[in-house]
Amino acid sequence: MGSMIKIAISGYILLFFISVIYSLKFQFSRENHNEQGEKILNISYRIAFPLVLLGWFVIDLIDSYILPFSLESYKTAIWLLVTGTFVVHAVSLFILKNINTGKR
Repeated sequence: MGSMIKIAISGYILLFFISVIYSLKFQFSRENHNEQGEKILNISYRIAFPLVLLGWFVIDLIDSYILPFSLESYKTAIWLLVTGTFVVHAVSLFILKNINTGKR
């Protein structure tokens, strides 16, 4: 069981780094400098970053009313919130880019 958790954590970290690289690649590409690229980027931000507020709210509700977090649990929850936001951002960029270029 412990090795499965380590594999899952390693996979999630790899997914996070791939997401960050994809997002940076899109932001610094020539495609982002036209109107359609900026539109894709703005829609992706509108999808992903409200999740920070919603996630923080859920973490606070759980901490206040269900089960108080230890410091380590709280750090893990915030880590998942921030990295998850970047993963959602990259996935939405990928999907919106493919929809707009007709590769879907």
